[in-house]
Amino acid sequence: MGDDELAVDLGTGGGVPGLVLATFTPWRWILVDRGDRRVTFLRWAVRQLGLEDRVDVQLADAADIASGELRGAVSLVTARGFAPPGPTAECAAPLLAEQGVLVVSEPPETTGGVGEARRWPAEGLSKIGLQDLGGWISDQVAGPAGYRAMVRIGACPDRFPRRFARQMADPLF
Repeated sequence: MGDDELAVDLGTGGGVPGLVLATFTPWRWILVDRGDRRVTFLRWAVRQLGLEDRVDVQLADAADIASGELRGAVSLVTARGFAPPGPTAECAAPLLAEQGVLVVSEPPETTGGVGEARRWPAEGLSKIGLQDLGGWISDQVAGPAGYRAMVRIGACPDRFPRRFARQMADPLF
């Protein structure tokens, strides 16, 4: 990814991983959360770190962001604890540019095991233009952490993302 790439962190919460990655990359970042207190904190943190020229914090619903001007313009989407797999993929896929990548944190016990095919079914991913690149486990200071990556290989239909309440009531997978 080049210096002018755009990345979005969905449900950024306290800024993990988006704010952390923004300190290590030259990319433009948009940190999205719908919690007013979290967004207030993140805006303060971005100023304190001197990142306001390339990190924007938005108080918004991820489905609204994915339906707006960023649709198809993002190289990397990250999500940690955002939502179950179906809604996470449904909010991320519309944002991704062709060959853009979604990276999600996963429970380590589901990464590389029997549960991963059920959590991220190929058929469900293909409905929104994504292909699974696989998962991996990284040993962290606090214990192992699992991750999974998907790449956009096809178009995401305009009907996605649906409203978040609808995604939760009738998940894509």
